[in-house]
Amino acid sequence: MLRRAGLSIVFATVLVDMIGFGIVLPLLPFYAEELGATPFEVTLIIASFSAMQLVAAPIWGRFSDRTGRRRLLIAGLFASAVSYLIFALADSIAVLLLSRAAAGAAGGTISVAQAYVADSTKGEERAHGLGLIGAASGLGIMLGPAIGGYFSRFGFGAPGLVAAGLCALNAAAAIAFLPESRQFRDRVVDAASGQAATFRGWVRSLTRFPLGLVLAVYFLALSCFTSMTSVLALYLERVFAMDASDMGLVFTLAGAVTVVIRGGAVGRIVKTFGEPTTVRAGCVLLAVSVGAIPFITNEWWLALLVPLWASATGILFPSLSALISRATDEHSQGSILGGSQLAGGTGRVVGPLWAGALFQSYSIASPFLVGSAVMLVAIGLAFRIPAAVRPASAALDPGDRWSGPAAGHEPAPPGPHEPEPSVAATGAERDGLDAAESGSR
Repeated sequence: MLRRAGLSIVFATVLVDMIGFGIVLPLLPFYAEELGATPFEVTLIIASFSAMQLVAAPIWGRFSDRTGRRRLLIAGLFASAVSYLIFALADSIAVLLLSRAAAGAAGGTISVAQAYVADSTKGEERAHGLGLIGAASGLGIMLGPAIGGYFSRFGFGAPGLVAAGLCALNAAAAIAFLPESRQFRDRVVDAASGQAATFRGWVRSLTRFPLGLVLAVYFLALSCFTSMTSVLALYLERVFAMDASDMGLVFTLAGAVTVVIRGGAVGRIVKTFGEPTTVRAGCVLLAVSVGAIPFITNEWWLALLVPLWASATGILFPSLSALISRATDEHSQGSILGGSQLAGGTGRVVGPLWAGALFQSYSIASPFLVGSAVMLVAIGLAFRIPAAVRPASAALDPGDRWSGPAAGHEPAPPGPHEPEPSVAATGAERDGLDAAESGSR
């Protein structure tokens, strides 16, 4: 069973944090252009959020493995409040850039929230738990743009003040009501014995098959998705004369679909088809929905395409996160999930940058076509992801890529001419031993 008390509070924590993010999301391109930014500078400001999240997420995650999840989630919320206050007071492109970079650093705590869920769930239930975190994000992005669109009538800075106030209140509520995750309350986590206990072990865990393959798909999918969202408002403004209020409706619709998919449907889909098949389906849907944008003849086609891409990301990203978590021991959830944000954050940085460059220098339709082509590569890689072991299997399958030795959970079984491995070896030590060194001597 999910530890519902803690998870419900984490859900609310992520929800309010993402409402703050959603409040400024559809306004940012127009705010930046009002301050004199070019299309490329707009996407640079958007990319700055992900660049800082890329750096911060592994650090947040690694510290949370050692100190617990609660205090870092609270610190991240207060940091978000400060970043939105800077956003509200921005009077230049440089200050606006600073505000988004600060928000990205604070947003690195998403890996901590994911680790909190991983502490409280097992097997395929984890995809459902991570889906709930995604649903909170989707609900926040659904409600945030509507709130931001309303308050934008008082100026583009006004929604930032609202977002800052919400995050500050959320942090205060978390201090009062958010418990520590089960593993840290029960003191069963020892980060020093995990597969990511050392930097070398952390890098090795992130790059070994199949985790490295999953992270490659994650990078490509996020690069495609963020490239699309970073220039979508600019494209729709030029082609269909849509404004900030209209974009608020677009993101509200996307958020609503995301809530439905991540809040319940993704868990049932994964239980029926498994994470790898769900990932492949999400990749195909994302490629189709992004590639179709330049071909729509009026804005009403968005009523079809927006739910399509929201459904794609709604099943794709929780399934990828679940596969990453299942390939990680309980002592390293924060570190490895933070490392996955490194891959995802790189995609979030690279995607808006090449999209902005193509939009400004080549054609306004080209970012969507290139994004769809990127997803074709992701689809090819997704078909190489092996099937995950079912939770009904009581014993670990030594040959299984997710729960067996390839995932770093257990030492490899000895071959016919190899000695028995030492039972004293920890997860970090096992990462650095070969068959001869790990034998009983």
